[in-house]
Amino acid sequence: MATLRSAGPLTRRLRGDRGVTVVELLVAMVLTIVVLGAIYTIWLGLQRTYSFTNEDMTAQEQARSAMNEMVEFIRTARQPDTAPTEALDVVIYSAAPNELICWTDTDRDSAHDLELVRFRVDTATRTLYRDDSQTGDSTFASPHTIRLVGNWVSNDTDTPLFSYTGSDGTPLDNPVTDPTLIREVTIDLRIDVYQGKSPVAHQLVSIVQPRNLRQY
Repeated sequence: MATLRSAGPLTRRLRGDRGVTVVELLVAMVLTIVVLGAIYTIWLGLQRTYSFTNEDMTAQEQARSAMNEMVEFIRTARQPDTAPTEALDVVIYSAAPNELICWTDTDRDSAHDLELVRFRVDTATRTLYRDDSQTGDSTFASPHTIRLVGNWVSNDTDTPLFSYTGSDGTPLDNPVTDPTLIREVTIDLRIDVYQGKSPVAHQLVSIVQPRNLRQY
């Protein structure tokens, strides 16, 4: 008759190994979700940082180019040899907080003929435009329009793009009722990719003295 022997320590331990419990599985799943969530949060933050940096660099590049263009065109503005109307027989036709109209040679062609140019901010779309009127139409009914800075301009009624100074150094009312009094134009271009959020808006400022103004 076989003799029954008690199970050894190893045998008892193997018989007591019940596998992974439901609680242990849930804990492992929770830990996995936490780790994956942390990785996703870091990845999302990096993506946002890259997107902002790329957009901010583009905005600054457009702003610098637009500032250079406005300075050059306003500085070289001059009175037309033959104006379409008497009211347009001036160097600067209209001067307002976020809009300026003047005569200048935008295409720099050999004829050096002038175009009526309007720089304007569309506050609804936060866009800076340049409109050219070959025919000297002051209403710009059919202009050639170029977008200088898109979607990032933060100039408005509180922070105007243009301000004006007279011959005695006194700031002029804005809008200017008599543009012939203008001797200096201050351009204050504000660029903000995420308006109302940090970081703060970029500011580009330049003071322009149109060199072809007549002394009235």
